[in-house]
Amino acid sequence: MSAAGRPRDPAIDAAVLTATLDILRTHGYSGFAMEAVAAQAGTTKAAIRRRWPRRQDLLIDALASILAVPPVPDNNCTRCDLMQSVRLLDEALHERLPRGVLAPLVADCARDPELHLRLTDVLVLPSRQAATTAVERAVGRGDLRPDVNPDVLVDLLAASVYQRALLGETTATRPSAADVVDLLLRGAAVDFDHLLRVSRTPAHLRQHSSGHA
Repeated sequence: MSAAGRPRDPAIDAAVLTATLDILRTHGYSGFAMEAVAAQAGTTKAAIRRRWPRRQDLLIDALASILAVPPVPDNNCTRCDLMQSVRLLDEALHERLPRGVLAPLVADCARDPELHLRLTDVLVLPSRQAATTAVERAVGRGDLRPDVNPDVLVDLLAASVYQRALLGETTATRPSAADVVDLLLRGAAVDFDHLLRVSRTPAHLRQHSSGHA
């Protein structure tokens, strides 16, 4: 509800979010201005402030509007599920989000615990939860050791993707999802060679079971 008690107009909200993304893509984070958003959206800065009192709230919601909630990978193949998780996160951060926005937004929100929590809840946790569920299923199937901590493993899987999103490329060769997943599975898998064989088997031939074939 607005300050006067009127319901919010979804059309204005959508126009503001679209304008925010357009300006971020065109002018970057440092060139972002609420006045420009208001002009492009056909509204006023005061109207935007009533909806989003803090500019970071607006930026978080704008980015969230183009990040679809990822599905939980379910290929009956641990290696395939983890590679899909990495690819989905990589696509979200490197193809959907405007370039050069995530790092300064994280830095801005880091100074405010409430904003930092909101940023992680809205932009990070959905993809993280999907990957965590995939890891938990892999442990349940017996593909990963029972003492594997799903949260830690997901952190390791996501680390290289977030590092590139926040810091840019740090090596000459960009690692593939398979590079990241295989490096971890060789240390976490009960039988890595078995997982490799399953991942190379056509999906319709994989056996749905709780253990190894």
